[in-house]
Amino acid sequence: MSIVRVKSQFCHGISQYDRCSPNSACTCFYIAGALGVGICGDECVHHPRCHNHPVCYPIPSFNQKLCPPITTTNTTMTTISSTAPIMTIPITTTTVSSSVTPDKGICATATWAQNGQTVAGGNGSGSELNQFDRPFGLFVDENQTIYVADRSNERIMKWKRGASSGELVAGGKRQGARDDQLHYPIDVVVDQDETLYICDYNNKRVQKWLRDAQSGQTVIKNIAASGIARDNEGSLYVSDWTENIVKKWRVDETIGQVIISGLNRPCLLFVDLNQSIVVADHWNHRVIKVDNETTQISIVAGIGSAGRDENKLNLPLSVAVDQLGTIYVADTKNHRIMRWPRGAISGNVIVGDRGEGSRSDQLSEPSDLSFDSDGNLYVVDSGNNRVQKYSIDKSSC
Repeated sequence: MSIVRVKSQFCHGISQYDRCSPNSACTCFYIAGALGVGICGDECVHHPRCHNHPVCYPIPSFNQKLCPPITTTNTTMTTISSTAPIMTIPITTTTVSSSVTPDKGICATATWAQNGQTVAGGNGSGSELNQFDRPFGLFVDENQTIYVADRSNERIMKWKRGASSGELVAGGKRQGARDDQLHYPIDVVVDQDETLYICDYNNKRVQKWLRDAQSGQTVIKNIAASGIARDNEGSLYVSDWTENIVKKWRVDETIGQVIISGLNRPCLLFVDLNQSIVVADHWNHRVIKVDNETTQISIVAGIGSAGRDENKLNLPLSVAVDQLGTIYVADTKNHRIMRWPRGAISGNVIVGDRGEGSRSDQLSEPSDLSFDSDGNLYVVDSGNNRVQKYSIDKSSC
């Protein structure tokens, strides 16, 4: 095996906005098992520790000028194995002060505005393009475009940043089981090609809709799909509401693998950077984690009984996790969003908890949450038929 030395400034994140260098040709070569963490470079790399497919950029030479670091503090050397020729390049390492993005971990002292800004919906219950009817699942992409499972309208809506109304991207043709219809869609996840994977709950299937498609394709059948996530290898993870399990489908697999069983109405779920699974165990008033490396199952939020104390949840529906292992929970019946630091036995409220209501500082049965690359928080305020954005206070870090 030959050795290539690349400018191994560590890079984080999975979006085009988290580059290694001002040179847009420089990219992350992601390390397998560490989603969002890799080594900067602009050469073709294919190595067992990286993804199966090499990443290549047609740069005639590889040097410090081509990939100047964004920030540097010191210089050292390292190597990675590859089939490319030997090259010796100075390494630069990046210092990050007070990181606030979810992929790098949101600092433990972060706070958010207590008054949310409505960025989708908020115009009452209805089926117009600027309305929702009991929205549920949420996906926020790298451009801060919002995708929402508008369940009672039997559709998926896309809201671009700053838009006053949304765009219909799937369903919306009344409830039904045709390929161009949905029936009570619960959740949605979107890949980089804007392909949608939808929990079509009442049709007991997962649908795949290509960008601009007029109909979908059933990729998983006979499942009461109540939550969906996708990892960096393209595997799908789906909660089954009636079977009380979570299953995993690798690419091109037709039979899913049971990852966890014995839950009590599992709902929305999250796959973290290590491909560990975190799921809202709804009727057990807790959040469960399955460690990918050890397969150990643990309770990471809640104690299994409903309540308003800081160590309790009340019918949680959704979770999110940052790279520090902090758990964020949509504590639905308590009308609040909670943060549970890694290993903590209790959490703290970050937004809501001011009684159920429609003021900008209140929530009504929040069903899902997500973060953008700046650490701003988005919440599906289901009872108010809106999506709220809570800006992070970066000075708090």
